Amino acid sequence: MPTTSSVAHRLRRYTAGAALILFPALLVGQALIDPAAGGTGEVMYTAATEHREALTASALLLLVSGLLMVPAVMGILHQARDRGAGLANLGAVLGVLGGFGHAAIAFFYILSLALAGGDRAEMVAYIERFNASPALAAVAFPLILCFGLGVLALPWAAWRAGFIGWWGPAVATTAVLIHFALPVAIIAVEVVALVAVTAVFGHLGLRVLRMTDAEWGGVPGAAAAPVPVRTTT
Repeated sequence: MPTTSSVAHRLRRYTAGAALILFPALLVGQALIDPAAGGTGEVMYTAATEHREALTASALLLLVSGLLMVPAVMGILHQARDRGAGLANLGAVLGVLGGFGHAAIAFFYILSLALAGGDRAEMVAYIERFNASPALAAVAFPLILCFGLGVLALPWAAWRAGFIGWWGPAVATTAVLIHFALPVAIIAVEVVALVAVTAVFGHLGLRVLRMTDAEWGGVPGAAAAPVPVRTTT
């Protein structure tokens, strides 16, 4: 009969594995329905007045994906406790900060729902002033950048830990570089990049879910560590 401790450890593994699969998969759906790509005043006003349901659903997907970054990075941190530990720590910090960035976008979408019913010119001008705010540029944009950097770093940490083949970080790096290189958002390219990222993190999530309790709880390299022999004189 499983103990309370083993049940808790298994729940942690299931949560981490599911989060690794879901956080990028939700972003694929979000990119497909997002009516506010670009976030300009005209775009946000049109989204709030003509596509309220899609804007709300997009915000919720962003919010849930951002929250799932915490258990997702814990799944990689749990495996990269020896080789790749430093890179995993860096990727975890960036990933969680990036999750905050996506949550910030989600709340921006939710607040923008109030634009409906207002004077179009005034609402558009307000969003444009909001987007031009130095405080927004200093806080929100770096958080959003952290998400891409975290998605880039975490697969390399998993590769260093022997948790995925070289193809994983190569695919994730290519997807992130394509995203950063685009001068403007192209939905088809964004979706393809997110599908590629989902394949990488989905593979990591499935590996976590398929682990035994012993594999999940074991410390990498512990089995190979020499055991000191006590001698008597």
